[in-house]
Amino acid sequence: MGHASTSTARVVLVTGAGDLAAAVVGSLAEHGAHMALAGPDAEQAHRAAPSAAQLLALPCGPDDLAALGRAVDTVVDRLGRLDHLVNLVAAPSSPGPLMEMDPLALRDILHSAFVAPLACVQRAYWRWMASHGGSVVNVVAARARGGSQDVALAGLAELTEWLAAELAPRVDVHTLVPGPSLDTGAYQAGAAEAVCGLLTRRTDSTHGPVLVLSGDSVCPSRAW
Repeated sequence: MGHASTSTARVVLVTGAGDLAAAVVGSLAEHGAHMALAGPDAEQAHRAAPSAAQLLALPCGPDDLAALGRAVDTVVDRLGRLDHLVNLVAAPSSPGPLMEMDPLALRDILHSAFVAPLACVQRAYWRWMASHGGSVVNVVAARARGGSQDVALAGLAELTEWLAAELAPRVDVHTLVPGPSLDTGAYQAGAAEAVCGLLTRRTDSTHGPVLVLSGDSVCPSRAW
């Protein structure tokens, strides 16, 4: 059940892009996981990976639900299983008061923050995890504040809590968010290590599914 076993020889799908995606993929690969990366720069990451690394590159847009679903299917079909899903959630890029923003821009932010992650979780669950167990970690890419950002991230926290309750004990679900004291570089380095920890050992259920990375530790918190 859940992620009680280690990630060694297990299959992990990471969705997302950028330096954080590279850090997470590299850290998990070092722990022996078979890796797949679904994102706009997946091919570039594959070329940059060490020759010995096993990385299945699945290029797709971060908000293309059909392509993300196909990525899940490809992982199961080609690698034979899908034990862990790591969704890297990009920080919204439209700061400012809610009353001054285009409502359609907020719709796009909410789509990225929790519609796309939910679609990936659903596909992974029905293709593999419902029968075999597994774990999901949503990772907020960077701390950003403002009306639209806080709305989106509050929604992601709420989504995480509901999914954790619905899928327990078969699948563990967490969201990792940056603490206010961390800069982007420190968060990216710490997040990769924290994701490995979440996938290789069961956390105390009393901590809840939303975890804040602060300094060298991952602490339980209702982040938003």
